[in-house]
Amino acid sequence: MGLHTLVFRISSILVILVLCSIGLVSGLSYFELSRTTKENASIRIDRAARSAVAILCFGTDFVFHPEFDSNNNPVSLRIAADATRFPLQPSDQFNQLVTAIGRTNQGAANLFKWSEETATFDRFATTFKAPDGGPAPAFSLGEGHPAYASLAAGHPYIGNVPVQGRLRLAYLTPILTADGKVAGAVAVDVGWVDDLTHAENRLKTRILSAAIVILTAVILIGGLLLRFELLPLRQLAGVANDLAGGTKTKNIPHTERRDEIGDLAHGLEKVTDLQDKLHKLAYTDPVTTAGNRAQYFSDLRKALLRAKQNRASASLIHLDFNGFAKVNDTFGQQVGNRILLQAYARLANIFGPRAQIARISADDFCILLPFDSQGAIAEDYAIKALELLSSPFHLEEGEIRVEPSIGIALLPRDAEDVETAHRVAGLALRAAKKKEGPRYEFFAPPLNERIQKEMLTETLLRAALKTDQLLLHYQPQIRPVDGRLVGVEALIRWPSEKRGFIPPGEFIPIAEKTGLVLELGQYVLEAACKQAAAWRQEGFDFRQVSVNVSPLQFRQPSFADTVRNVLDTYGLPPHVLCLEVTENVFFDTSEVTVLDILSDLQQIGVQLSLDDFGSGYSSLIYLHRLPFQELKIDRAFLTKADENPQKRQLFEAIVGLSRSLGLRVIAEGAETAGEYALTAALGCDGLQGFYCSPAVPAGELRDRVSAFQKTLADSGKPLSGISERKRA
Repeated sequence: MGLHTLVFRISSILVILVLCSIGLVSGLSYFELSRTTKENASIRIDRAARSAVAILCFGTDFVFHPEFDSNNNPVSLRIAADATRFPLQPSDQFNQLVTAIGRTNQGAANLFKWSEETATFDRFATTFKAPDGGPAPAFSLGEGHPAYASLAAGHPYIGNVPVQGRLRLAYLTPILTADGKVAGAVAVDVGWVDDLTHAENRLKTRILSAAIVILTAVILIGGLLLRFELLPLRQLAGVANDLAGGTKTKNIPHTERRDEIGDLAHGLEKVTDLQDKLHKLAYTDPVTTAGNRAQYFSDLRKALLRAKQNRASASLIHLDFNGFAKVNDTFGQQVGNRILLQAYARLANIFGPRAQIARISADDFCILLPFDSQGAIAEDYAIKALELLSSPFHLEEGEIRVEPSIGIALLPRDAEDVETAHRVAGLALRAAKKKEGPRYEFFAPPLNERIQKEMLTETLLRAALKTDQLLLHYQPQIRPVDGRLVGVEALIRWPSEKRGFIPPGEFIPIAEKTGLVLELGQYVLEAACKQAAAWRQEGFDFRQVSVNVSPLQFRQPSFADTVRNVLDTYGLPPHVLCLEVTENVFFDTSEVTVLDILSDLQQIGVQLSLDDFGSGYSSLIYLHRLPFQELKIDRAFLTKADENPQKRQLFEAIVGLSRSLGLRVIAEGAETAGEYALTAALGCDGLQGFYCSPAVPAGELRDRVSAFQKTLADSGKPLSGISERKRA
């Protein structure tokens, strides 16, 4: 905070204190005057009302009976029942009485008569005059007037009423007939409201003038005194600004003082001593003593600036360890920190003192090489780093190995700004991590193009889901022994308007990575069930429709309820739907959780199939524990099994194992007559592959199946003319 701001704040506090003092004293006076003014006005208007009632009662030749409340204030004037004529009519007598009332109360007086036709109070006697001195114009008191509602209900009204654009304090008393009906009203006032509060307004003006004078004096005198007294603070503020800008100050002024200024000077002296320590804490990783994330981005920014100015080059190496989280999970974070410390020591030994090494997060290290480095030098360093970091780390807990990966970006060739430089080095690291073993990769434009292509695919996929661009094709599952249709599998297809046909192998991994697979899976489930219901109404016996379920979709807590709702929506019997899951559902999910989900689905009555059997690592464990009804053998076991005796024996063993467990067996990927014949010989329940039919639109399925069955019947044996190998 600047010194001027401090002076302003102190001056403001003084002004507020003075203002509060003035306000307290004057407020008490103003309150007392206001209270007295209101009491006097209330007394005057009450007396005016009593006077008016009294004059009317005793000044007429007929009888009015006044009625009063507990405070002896008039609430009504009631006309006597034996009055010989209706009293409320214009007359000289009423004009004289109104004039007498006005003179007595030193205010205005009016008499009103109630009109049944117009529902208004019409004035027939008044003390008001026209501007030229003649009789006042006609006036009626109707709806919208402040006193109308009270008078119409037979109650008095006390308050401000509008007259000629101003307000007057008035007391209006209703005049009632003997039986309580409203007949008219008498109104008196004691003058203009602003005249009654003239003393208050004059006091306000005087208080405001006095406050302005006092505040001006306080601001001028107080400001001069504060400026003089706070001069040492101005000097110390300059020292603080130097410290904030990184400039070291040798001598701190005013340390000899024994007041608050001296205490502040001693504090700044300690800040100067701690400046180096604070800088170290702010830019140093506490685990490894390497630079931290802030230091890394600062060094990277400076490196790029120097590279541009000097036309020099630099190398940025991004390094981390594959699966390092397992070390922390297995041995604890302390052990992980000791490995990181040893890793930093090895990196410092490899790259030397000229390199700038930083640990930016977890097990991520970034190294900036000297500015005269080239790609070949960076590559040499990367090879040494991979070799040395792949060696085991020796700890009390034993030898621990971690697998490093490295991404390299050359600056400023690959990037000219900090954000891009960090991103492209990360892309190179990601490419290295996708390969097995310790690897390094240089950034290349295709890496960026691939990421951009994935992002574009994600954007287009989101739009395709919203605009119903996706559709389903169906691949028949044929019983090999007789060619009979035993089921169909629904497969997603995407004919993109912008990029043409996009294969599932390209967009499904992106959908799984981004979470779009949930929306995609819901679409496939609903579309397949809708088509199955339509086929059943048409009398087409397709037996069952199979739908692939992603692990993410399978793990949703509401998945079983979703399946049940879809079946109910399309009126589809549960046994017609077969849900295919792969062994991936067991990754990062306990067997108990998987069993619970499968049990919920089994209770619904849907069929459960273990897809791509043999492509995982523990299928045999699941087969005898989990409630599957069907097993689909991965196409890798069937491909050329009719030509390779060892593959044939393995395929036959899998079929026999499935049979012994009471599971239906579906073979995937039959693309030749020999593979088809093998599945028939081994008694597979179903066959799915290009030999029988590729996946086709729903409208073509029956013709495809009929054509295959006809060809099979005509030949009397499996066809041998199709040998091209394609994937469905």
